[in-house]
Amino acid sequence: MKTRGVISRWNDDKGFGFIRSKAGGEEVFLHISAIGGGRRPRTGDQVLFVVGKDAQGRLRAEHASLDGLVIDEPDTRRKPSAQVSREQARPEEEGRPSRKPGAKLAIFLALCMLPAIGSIRLSLAGFPWPLLAYLVASPVTFALYWDDKRRATRGAWRTSEGTLHFFEAVGGWPGALFAQQVFRHKTRKVSFQVVFWTIVLLHQLFWARIALLSGR
Repeated sequence: MKTRGVISRWNDDKGFGFIRSKAGGEEVFLHISAIGGGRRPRTGDQVLFVVGKDAQGRLRAEHASLDGLVIDEPDTRRKPSAQVSREQARPEEEGRPSRKPGAKLAIFLALCMLPAIGSIRLSLAGFPWPLLAYLVASPVTFALYWDDKRRATRGAWRTSEGTLHFFEAVGGWPGALFAQQVFRHKTRKVSFQVVFWTIVLLHQLFWARIALLSGR
């Protein structure tokens, strides 16, 4: 049975929002992939939808349509042309293939060189924990980025930025950097990138100091 409601909040850039049912109760999550119609939804639109639940048991709208519109056109799920043009003009749009992969791979290897050499030398000297931290935390962080990207496309609850930064700080930043380029994820949020590159810089400074003191 379809329910009538009103879109109480809508973020067109991210393609999701919430519906307030006319029958009252909790707001229902709405993702752009669940709605059909001749145009994109806006705050205040009347909608018809089926109440469902996601894997965590949260309310989620399914088979939604703008009230009075029955034609399901694929363009509804695309951003407005002005936004598309603006996004296409930005080379670091998330989701697009990474440009200049050779140069980015060279930068990645250069950033990993000092930590790799330093942690291997410490490991040979009987202190293997830094090397183990990199080897374990990097794959874990890569997997967290992949999962967060998948959740973002589905409109599900996201992995917190604090969690991502924690695993980056304990040795997972190489996996994070690789994941950012592979998935084009978290590359355009300035505040996130500032913290990420601060973590990378601190790791570089730490291993540079270790290298300077290695002869003493």
